Amino acid sequence: MALLYQPAKKLLHRSLLLQNTRLLSPSLRCTGVAKNYTAINAGWHTCEAGVKREKDPPIHSAFIKQCRVTLSAGVGSRQCWKCQGDVPANMEFCSSCKSLQPLDSHRDHFSILGIKMNFNIDTQALMRRFKKLQAQYHPDRYSTKPEREQQFAHDHSSAVNKAYRCLLHPVDRALYFLDLAGQPLEEGKIDLDSEFLMAIMEVNEELAEATDKETVQSIGRRNTEILNGLLSEADAAFSCNDIEKARKIVAKIKYYNNIYEKVKSFEREHGIVD
Repeated sequence: MALLYQPAKKLLHRSLLLQNTRLLSPSLRCTGVAKNYTAINAGWHTCEAGVKREKDPPIHSAFIKQCRVTLSAGVGSRQCWKCQGDVPANMEFCSSCKSLQPLDSHRDHFSILGIKMNFNIDTQALMRRFKKLQAQYHPDRYSTKPEREQQFAHDHSSAVNKAYRCLLHPVDRALYFLDLAGQPLEEGKIDLDSEFLMAIMEVNEELAEATDKETVQSIGRRNTEILNGLLSEADAAFSCNDIEKARKIVAKIKYYNNIYEKVKSFEREHGIVD
């Protein structure tokens, strides 16, 4: 797996291997994590990891609460709207009449895409999964179906789009993890030390005064190195269910991601291509 910064327009047409979703906690463990983060132009992060699995760490209570809510939607069965047959709650199609079932609004992004809840995501696999689901819910496949089923297809497709866009970008993914844990990152709700804020201010001033390609790209390289390191730290924190630590790291990531976007904006405006 790799956290990659790739062009969005290229990323929107690929997806992730179907896995059984278990939403008790992120699957990575606290020890033996070896990361290799990379970054390339105008894209988004994902990471490669060699992970030694050990005894499960204590699961954060907020995660347990969220997972119980999510899993409750996948327990038991429901009645097919068309043939009234039993349909397992985690199945999108009726096995008897093959009709598409309505979207369960309580499902989270991971279960909608059919992937394991994990901060460390294989984005190439995510894109392949996305493409497969988009084809599965494409309007052309339901043009002769009842209007009700056409609406179901539209709802599923919209949910897949929303989930994919959120989980593809590591910053959005990290913020979503905090939401699931019941500790969303809100503006002004977390204190960062003055030394960190001063360092961010200096980088922004340096970037604002930069007028040549070499200076901007040098700033970009330094920033990417820091950003990748923080993403690795966030991955480890989420893996250990240390949500409070993760919140502080994600707050810093947002600042450095903002600098990343400014660097890319400068490069686009000046036609800079590596």
